[in-house]
Amino acid sequence: CIVALLASCAVGLALLPRGALAAKPGQPGVGDGAEEKTAKTPVVKWGQKPDRLYLTIPLPDVTEPEIKLQERSITFKGRSKGQEYEVKMKLLRGINLTASTHAVNQWSISFDLPKLRKEPCWKRLLKSKKTYPWLKKDHDRWYTQECQNAKELWRETYFTKKMQGEDPSSGSEDEGETKDDGAPPDPKAKERKRWEGTLEEYRKRAVPRRKEQAKARRRRSVGKSEL
Repeated sequence: CIVALLASCAVGLALLPRGALAAKPGQPGVGDGAEEKTAKTPVVKWGQKPDRLYLTIPLPDVTEPEIKLQERSITFKGRSKGQEYEVKMKLLRGINLTASTHAVNQWSISFDLPKLRKEPCWKRLLKSKKTYPWLKKDHDRWYTQECQNAKELWRETYFTKKMQGEDPSSGSEDEGETKDDGAPPDPKAKERKRWEGTLEEYRKRAVPRRKEQAKARRRRSVGKSEL
């Protein structure tokens, strides 16, 4: 029985088309131990100053790196220890492309990204408000005191304009950009402005009423004097 089974298997293999068991180009072969690998998202550490962003991707011995910088996005592709990595990040606000730099060394890929302007530190790196496990704060590149100083300066400027009767949310182009995409300006500014407008309308309506009341008092006083 065993001899007959082996003979039938041999006949079946002989009838297969030539090259049927060969691996196609770009695909893992049968029994060669190769596995198809999908790209992973690398860890990204970020820090900042009021005028700069610092990004680090801690991947050693990266080969074939592809890095694309745009004003509001960063794309990275590369291979480390046989594994493909890829990430695309849409930034909260813009960066200065001309002055931006990046470096690939034996241990990591680092980015030095000047912001478009000096401003209070960003509340988050990405435009999306979602939390990502691969995105982490780099506490070694987080300049807390400088961020606090920038925040206090912004508040002082904001309330100074309010005291002078100016609209802090309008004016220069920089202010408009700072307000955009989750920037610090007071979220209750519109509500206060609407309330101030309502008060102003009430004041305008109240002025004629006071004049009429004054005229009525004068008429009554004249009538009493005539009596």
